[in-house]
Formats: sequence, structure tokens, C-alpha cells
Amino acid sequence: MKLVIADDHGLIRDGITAMLKYEDNINIVAEAVNGLEAIIQVEHHTPDIVLMDIMMPEMTGIEALKKIKDTAPETKIILMSMEISEEFISEALEYGVSGYLPKDVRKNVLVKAINRVHDGEEYFDAKVSDAIFKNYYKKKTNNSTVVAGSGKLSKREEEVLTLVCQGLGNIEISDKLFISPRTVDSHKSHIMEKLGLKNTVELIKFAIKNGFTEL
Repeated sequence: MKLVIADDHGLIRDGITAMLKYEDNINIVAEAVNGLEAIIQVEHHTPDIVLMDIMMPEMTGIEALKKIKDTAPETKIILMSMEISEEFISEALEYGVSGYLPKDVRKNVLVKAINRVHDGEEYFDAKVSDAIFKNYYKKKTNNSTVVAGSGKLSKREEEVLTLVCQGLGNIEISDKLFISPRTVDSHKSHIMEKLGLKNTVELIKFAIKNGFTEL
């Protein structure tokens, strides 16, 4: 896969490059020092993923995310930040971010996040998932049309939904439920189709509103 790294600190870019240099399936095709450069590099290289800092000069990662998703919707964006801000997370989700990580993330988590996003899933660090839960829990309403145990979802689909909200990927869910990753993906597709949802983030919002997960 082709990856662009965007961060205004050379030390951070060098550190990420060093962590990923021995990953055979990851090819770092370009670097950028701000959001404007990130947009240009996406136009030149059509990367699969952009790993991008939020706080950069000239144009922030959030602003660049919005523009990149408008012009290159197939490119996935993983944002990184020194601090986990509910405001930033909310904006990033609105504009179609695929992953969000703190900058102190360990190598194995970074690689896992990149691979999961490349496979079409979303990846949010545990701290970020907690912030998502808190953010949307605050906005929870009482006009839910579907609630846990209502029968619209099968028991297996409810189990899959609960594990998705714990941040587990398809392989991890398949291990816990003793089913194949393909079956997990099929269950997720059926859940989203039944509920009129588009992605994992919307699944999480639904789960919080309807009592599939607790804070």
C-alpha cells in the first residue's frame, strides 16, 4: 500500500518512517509538512492512506482531511494528535476520517491501525473510542426506533455489534465468536443494512443510543 506522512515536525516523520521501514506491505511514497502539502502529495501519488498530524501550520489536518475527502474520496485518512480532543474527534468523524491515534502510540498499534484501515475498516485507539462514547452519549436521545433486544437484530448480530464497540476488528471478533472473519463481515453488513447505517462509526453511535455498550 502507498502511504503519505504529514507532520510539521521532521523528528516525528523520521520516527514514523523508521518504525515502518521494515513493513513489506507499506511503501512511504511522500512526506508533507502541512495540510497544503499533504493535499498536493495526494494529487501526485494517489496514496491508499495518509497518516496526518492535526495541528500543522498553514492548514490543519482537519481542514486537509475535508479537502482530500472531497477530491480523493478513496484515500483513507488516519489522524494523529498529541492530545485527545472531543471537538477534533467530532469534526474528524464528520469529514470521514478512517482512524485516529494519539502520537504516543506504539509501533504494533500503528501498524495494526494502518493495516486495518487499508482493509476497509476503521481504527480508533482506546482513548479515542472512549472520547467518541462520551461525546455521543452526551447527545443521546430518547427517541430510539430500535433498542437492544427488540428483535430487529439477531442474537449473533447483537454480539458482533457489542464487540465492534469494544474496538475489535474482524479477526479478533471471529476468534471470540468462533466464526470466520468473512462471516463477521457479513454480519456487520447485515446490521448496517437493517439499521440504515454506513460505517463502523455510525454503528458505535447507534450502539450507545440503544444500550449495546456502557460508559
